[in-house]
Amino acid sequence: MATTTLSLLLFVSFVSAREFTDAETSNFPKLFHLDDYERCLAKEDGVYCLGTFDLTPAKLPHATYDLMKAYTDESYRHFNRTKIYRGFCLSDRCSPAALARFQTTLDLGKDPEELFERCTDFYMQNENFHASLQSLDYCRTHADIIEASERPPTSAEVIFKNVVYALVIANIVGTIYDNYAGDNPNKSKLLSAFSIPANWRRLTFIREGGDPRQAALVPMEGLRVMALGFTTYAHANVIHYMFHIKNPEYLERLTQRVDGVYLSDGTSLIQAFVMMTCFLTGYNLLIYSQKQELGLHMLPLCIIKRLIRITPVHLLIVGFGATWWLNTRDGPLVSTTIGLESEACATKFWSHVFLVNNIVDSDKYCVVPTWFLPVNMHMYILACTLTLLLWRRRCFAVRLYLVLFFASCLLNGFVAYMKDYKSMIYLSTPEQIRRIFRDTPSFTEFYLSSWGALPACFLGLILAHIQFALDERKIKLSDYKWFVYLHYTTFPVTFVWALTGVYARSHSSDVFNALYMGFDRPMFCILMCIGLLGAFHIDGPIRKFYSWRGWRTMARMSLTVMMLHWCVDMTIANRSVVYGTSAIDMLVDWCATNLITYVLAVPITVLVEIPMQRFIEALIF
Repeated sequence: MATTTLSLLLFVSFVSAREFTDAETSNFPKLFHLDDYERCLAKEDGVYCLGTFDLTPAKLPHATYDLMKAYTDESYRHFNRTKIYRGFCLSDRCSPAALARFQTTLDLGKDPEELFERCTDFYMQNENFHASLQSLDYCRTHADIIEASERPPTSAEVIFKNVVYALVIANIVGTIYDNYAGDNPNKSKLLSAFSIPANWRRLTFIREGGDPRQAALVPMEGLRVMALGFTTYAHANVIHYMFHIKNPEYLERLTQRVDGVYLSDGTSLIQAFVMMTCFLTGYNLLIYSQKQELGLHMLPLCIIKRLIRITPVHLLIVGFGATWWLNTRDGPLVSTTIGLESEACATKFWSHVFLVNNIVDSDKYCVVPTWFLPVNMHMYILACTLTLLLWRRRCFAVRLYLVLFFASCLLNGFVAYMKDYKSMIYLSTPEQIRRIFRDTPSFTEFYLSSWGALPACFLGLILAHIQFALDERKIKLSDYKWFVYLHYTTFPVTFVWALTGVYARSHSSDVFNALYMGFDRPMFCILMCIGLLGAFHIDGPIRKFYSWRGWRTMARMSLTVMMLHWCVDMTIANRSVVYGTSAIDMLVDWCATNLITYVLAVPITVLVEIPMQRFIEALIF
């Protein structure tokens, strides 16, 4: 019933606007166009320019332009059709030979930028439009390409390459040493840390038996992998907006469909990852408190262990982004997509080292998913601190966390109201998605912020205390029918909850929008908490599915997959031509991205993440 109601709301909301026919939109100038980049710049006189143009009527009245304006005014579901994106080979398209059939010529001695504008304007006049250059991305010549190909590696590229060589050599030496030393108890932990067979066993090892409290948490591994799969699928869809597409109308329709609403709610999944991190942090510390007293003096050790866990892979991916990523692909759009992020990686590298990249120049993205790491780390530190301080007074701690949870929700809503932030369902317009919400304070200041994740942190700690108390009292929630019913309805309700975002788009009240932003993601995390708690206690089909042995190995690579998949997806999607897209195309890109990412994640985990973690721990401890 709830699903039907929300679907009707979506239908009423989305179809209430004027519908434009295919016959009408077919008269619009193409939104995107790219000439053959490689062929153009292979010629010695080749000149290729890429830029964005504003269109105005060449003569009035102009019925098509008026229709384009009306179409563009519905910006929540349409691209701005009074702008066009062009990549022209000026040396071919605007050469005297090419223009001879039009019985006109253009002065080729002019500056390439001016020639680009005049050339585009000339072709648009055939459609009764004037085109004026809004922004120039670049103009390149054959000589520029030759110079770039002969450019020696930068110092940063050399350093990164040497780091990779050093890691490979360390793994070779470590493997030989470990095989030679065998089971000798006195063998060097520093050298054996780089043993490839030993680290492979750590990646694929499936623990049977052991502490039943830890065994109960096994379904969380499967849930993490599935949630990560939804995240990579959302990114595979988003990336298509960033490139030149033949059928932008499909992308416009996607933002209005039910699956598009789900995609716009992707940050809620990230909050679920934060919640699970804080849950594991609090729960493991509470278990440890039964063996040894906790204290705030343990906080530095907790932070160091966490940094050892995430830093090697994080800096490896950011280092790759800052150096060699730009060389993995060639084409007209590489510099405006991969190039922008590569530049951000180089200039913001230090902020990634100190995990403040979501605070410093937050509108400059370096491998987009890396914003999650500082948020997760900041909440991890908070969860550790609170648990170490309040572990003796667990009942008080839970009451305090509940108060802090509601207070942080209200705080988020208050800040959203004061700053006039908008929810993701409102922000997810075709033009905003195309820019990945750059220069959008609602996204860069709220959704990427650490303080916005406070409710997820407190929920994770509450769940940790609940699970720990149930263990202590040997209570099985599967004995309570009401909870069993609640558990099995939670997962469908979680999907239904994401659809409530349609209210934020259809209601213009600032108070409603602020309350929705304050409680949307926390409510999603509450539903996830109930689902997790049920998976821990109810031995049903959901637990069996998420407890599959294969999820555990994949879950151990989650950090690498989270960081790496964006690089892989961007490289796959970066094509030299304007291409068509559809649900099948996005699905194929997603499957290819997942396959390549997991294949690459295996050596990165075995050769970098696990050995570096073991090496640094042996060095420090």
